[in-house]
Amino acid sequence: MNGTPPAPKLLRFDKAQLFHFFFFGILLFLLYQLLRVVSPFFAPILIAATLAMIFYPLNLWARKRLFGGRTLAAVLSTLTALLTIVAPLLIFGWLLLRESKELYPKTNQWLTHISQNDLQIDFPEKVKAYWDLDLGDILTANLKTLQENITNSGAVLLKDIFFFLISMLVMIIILFVFFRDGERFLHWLIDIIPMDQEYKHRVANQLYTTMMAVVRGLLLTAMIQGLTGAFGYWLAGVPAPAMFGMLTALAALVPFVGTSLVWLPLSAAMFYLKGFNTGLFVLLWGALAVGLVDNFLRPILIGRGAKLPVFLLFLGIFGGLKIYGPIGIFLGPLLISCVIVFLQIYRETKNLPHNSGV
Repeated sequence: MNGTPPAPKLLRFDKAQLFHFFFFGILLFLLYQLLRVVSPFFAPILIAATLAMIFYPLNLWARKRLFGGRTLAAVLSTLTALLTIVAPLLIFGWLLLRESKELYPKTNQWLTHISQNDLQIDFPEKVKAYWDLDLGDILTANLKTLQENITNSGAVLLKDIFFFLISMLVMIIILFVFFRDGERFLHWLIDIIPMDQEYKHRVANQLYTTMMAVVRGLLLTAMIQGLTGAFGYWLAGVPAPAMFGMLTALAALVPFVGTSLVWLPLSAAMFYLKGFNTGLFVLLWGALAVGLVDNFLRPILIGRGAKLPVFLLFLGIFGGLKIYGPIGIFLGPLLISCVIVFLQIYRETKNLPHNSGV
């Protein structure tokens, strides 16, 4: 009554609130540590999840037709996925590794020879007049660094092979688990999310649609790049253009380097075997017609399947590759899908009281 303001009340928490703060604090800490533990295996987990979604209809059919139930169906689906997709990629990688192994001593010897002598390159007079550069001096100046990089790549290659085998084993195990128990785990995960059932299923459906659109877009883009490459190789008179086109399609699935695994050494071979014009044509065809087609075709194909804006998807794909590495091609579109769906849900829930009163 004397006009003095009342003393502020101290914050008080009951036991239930303290329990919730403690529980979720510990849970977030444990989830963070779990992410750190599994972070080296993000790529195998994502590949296994992608293969599980692609071959899910086969797994469902085998589960209904076979007497062994989930386990036998999971074994059959895992073997089918490995033989259909993984095995061809492994064979292609093994062939590249074998060729690189055979090429390594010859390349090192060649670099040693030309670094000790003047390198003379015979280009047409028009090209020399246009460039007005001594390309031999430029290449010779960089050969020492190139030779050192090739020499030091042996230990790194062995380390990469070891971790690749570990990742392959993890991927196969996780793929089998996804086929056998993935559906149960997905239902359990959806149930514990604190959202309305309608919103949970909408988010899950959008993620599934986006993932399948990314996979279809990658495969279709690789096929188109392979056909484009084969057509250019045929025009240039490259032997076995269909085989090199198939190798180009398989190489298109390799992150970062992509189709350059095929057309770059092929153009170098054409420079040596068939002359400057043929080698230059293969080089330009690979870099422009084959190498750049995925930059605009992939976002369009994925955007149509996922029903996402092409511009945002373009940023998501290439931004994801830059931030997360190879798995960013999946994570980027998935993040964009999640943001769009959550914004749509927020807009609906925000307008819900107003709409309900109308």
